Amino acid sequence: MRDRFRFNGFWQDQGGASAVEFALIAPLLFTLLLGIIQYGSLFLIENRMTDTARDTARRLAVGDIADESDAEAYAVAQLADMSPRFKATASLPHAPDHDVSVVITVPKADVAWVNMVGLGMDGNLTAQFHMLKE
Repeated sequence: MRDRFRFNGFWQDQGGASAVEFALIAPLLFTLLLGIIQYGSLFLIENRMTDTARDTARRLAVGDIADESDAEAYAVAQLADMSPRFKATASLPHAPDHDVSVVITVPKADVAWVNMVGLGMDGNLTAQFHMLKE
């Protein structure tokens, strides 16, 4: 009979309840945090790619960069600190077009800072910019 009262006290004790609740919720919270970091890094890199494409197109349009191969090398050099697998394509206008075009691509899996979630990492990030040649 006495043992029965000891177990009643055990079932009513709330001492470790918060630790158990945290252990159940922690994996979900950490997965959510890693996903936010992963996709935030992709948005940051895509923004930098767009800025580089705009800068390269502007330099090509006003004549600061002489030809397409120099423009491609310039764009890749601007992004070299992030990943060696950036690919840039620049094109000068051909009649009847008047636009300079710069397209930069990179595989998503190569530039994600945290690639532990793995969802949505197939394919490429692409940034392109068109500008009227002066």
